Amino acid sequence: MEFLNRHSFLVFGGVALLGLGVFLFLRRTGWIGWGLWVLTLMALVVFWLSMRTRPSQPFASPEEIEAALRSGRPVLVYWFSNY
Repeated sequence: MEFLNRHSFLVFGGVALLGLGVFLFLRRTGWIGWGLWVLTLMALVVFWLSMRTRPSQPFASPEEIEAALRSGRPVLVYWFSNY
């Protein structure tokens, strides 16, 4: 279930493109239909690459946290304790 939550855009996009590909194949569509299919695939890939989250370095001190909060960019700060 975590895979579907994390990669639902890819799963939905893949299923939609697969269905569209089957439709184009059964209709024996020419190069225009397949060109649109490839453009749609490329658009989904570019969108996913540009919108995915990237790992960041952990903060080493409270001063770094304060600087990140003042930077104007979205910041997620969470604390973890073993107790």
